[in-house]
Amino acid sequence: MDYPTPSWVYEAVIYQIFPDRFAIGRGKLVYDKEKLYTKRGGTISEWGTTPIRTGDSRQSKTFYGGDLWGIAEKINYIHELGANCLYLTPIFTSPSNHKYDAIDYFSVDPQLGGNRALISLIKALKSHSMRLILDGVFNHMSNLSPLFKKAQRGSEFREFFNFYETHHRAWWGVQSLPEVNLEEVSVRKFISLVLTHYLKLGIDGWRLDCGQDLGQVNNAFVASVVKNFSIEKYVISELWTYPSGWNMVDGTMNYQFRELVISCLKGETTRAGSLLEKMYRDTPKIFGCWNMLDSHDTERLATTFPDRDLRKLAIVLQFTYPGVPVIFYGTEVGLDGGSDPECRATMIWDESKWDSELRNFYKQLIRIRKDEIALKVGEFVLINEHPIAFMRRTQNIQDTIIVVVNPGNEVNLVVPVPDHRILDRSKFVDLFTDEVFKVTSGTIKIPIQAKSFRIMKLKNETPGMYNQYKLVV
Repeated sequence: MDYPTPSWVYEAVIYQIFPDRFAIGRGKLVYDKEKLYTKRGGTISEWGTTPIRTGDSRQSKTFYGGDLWGIAEKINYIHELGANCLYLTPIFTSPSNHKYDAIDYFSVDPQLGGNRALISLIKALKSHSMRLILDGVFNHMSNLSPLFKKAQRGSEFREFFNFYETHHRAWWGVQSLPEVNLEEVSVRKFISLVLTHYLKLGIDGWRLDCGQDLGQVNNAFVASVVKNFSIEKYVISELWTYPSGWNMVDGTMNYQFRELVISCLKGETTRAGSLLEKMYRDTPKIFGCWNMLDSHDTERLATTFPDRDLRKLAIVLQFTYPGVPVIFYGTEVGLDGGSDPECRATMIWDESKWDSELRNFYKQLIRIRKDEIALKVGEFVLINEHPIAFMRRTQNIQDTIIVVVNPGNEVNLVVPVPDHRILDRSKFVDLFTDEVFKVTSGTIKIPIQAKSFRIMKLKNETPGMYNQYKLVV
């Protein structure tokens, strides 16, 4: 079934957090919590040190002490930035720091503060009119799970998994991550219980891990459970593929958007604009998809683009292309890092080490997106390929926005304004610089510096009581 996108999603700006690396709450240090980690074979590391790539399980057993208490204490920071929704990577009890290997789906890991910390966080978020999305890992679980251990002994949980003579089916063959039998009725009942348990606690949606492994049928099953609870709850699926064809959920993590943006800004393609337009046309749920630039599974944006000007262009596209912008914690202050585990470094809380100019840039973009309805729900119309220029428009012509992103040299760009409702001598105002540009016979001339951008809005400004738009529909 194709469900409508929850109304609040169009307004959402999501802030993604890897809980062990964001903040330690209640005035503690990681050393104060050492036993919580060592009793499961983990080690601790001091806040601010770089995660070490070991190539084995040790990197998933290194803990920095972040927890849900710490996140709750930093809500004012996130709220002041302008984000209004949190997405947390998994929080259920597990042996690893990433927790994509759950032992118990009904308990928040004590390392992260336990169930009380989650309830406290939900309450704190609601007091700020903010929402929460949890990470649902239903394709596989830890081999330390009591369910799997009972299944190995031949209990009623045997049907949860697929056993062979010498091994069991596991995610990518990793035997510590047995895959569950998603076609089994008892498994579906179990997943339903997990989903509804946390929805009843007050969360606002689920991100589905390994969406491709779940397939369309099981993505649809999860969506049906969540939507039967409330049509306003949100389901997003982790898919590293073209985002069309997954209409049973509210959207996908749009990593193809990320690849197109990177390729465009690095000069690897001159067709990014037309490909973004095709994606928009092909994807009915594009407004619910996440506009990704980095995450816990990729190198950080500051590593991809050490040049801050190019980085800003990527961020402009993230906030002006149809979809939900997602900020990976720390990206807004310049936190860098390569692929996992380096991208999962600890948040910087020493403000002297922040890129404050970049953070202010994020705040300004977030304000513009919140103020401009065309950037939230408007149609996408490509008007120039290189440099990329496009319109976002609604049925109300005076909502119209034109965005230009120029990763190349300085240029005086002349582009068509392909909307018969935009009249001659109309003006567009740059929302960052207040510069004004006039429409002449359905075209507009836009001078733009190298590695820069413009976000411009139509401004109906005419003398006296005259209004040339009075009868234009």
